[in-house]
Amino acid sequence: MTEEPVFVRSNWGTSRYVYNRRNPLGLALIVITPFIAIGAMIGFWNSSHWSESELRTAVHRGAADLNGSTQYVSPEMQLGTLIRDAVEDSGTGPGLGLDVSRDVVAGDTHRYTVSTDDTDKEYCIRITMTRVDPDSRFPFLRQDHHITAAASDGSC
Repeated sequence: MTEEPVFVRSNWGTSRYVYNRRNPLGLALIVITPFIAIGAMIGFWNSSHWSESELRTAVHRGAADLNGSTQYVSPEMQLGTLIRDAVEDSGTGPGLGLDVSRDVVAGDTHRYTVSTDDTDKEYCIRITMTRVDPDSRFPFLRQDHHITAAASDGSC
């Protein structure tokens, strides 16, 4: 029995090397390579799309991280970026593809709906801001605010 090499030069007129089907290891590589490629593609797809449980966990963790924090904001500001950053920093899900839309602003309470194109679920994050220094002379400029945040299922 002659020992065949694992790789041989292609017979298609190119100078590239291909797996040798006459070698047991080359044949095994021919059979295994498509399964590895399919598994990698499925893994990449799963890591770039939100599942419903990932979105729920990320929204609730993001709201918990914001709750009790102090942020340098103004009451009139859009807080969508702050919420998006908190949800993305939760460590759950791919982080990209979030849709954070402002629904209601009533006084110091802001309500935002968080969703993705990957799921049908929506979550509501309610944020209440309280100024750290209520006796400040400039109440309309950005100041430090204590944030109270809570998340719930469904849109706001």
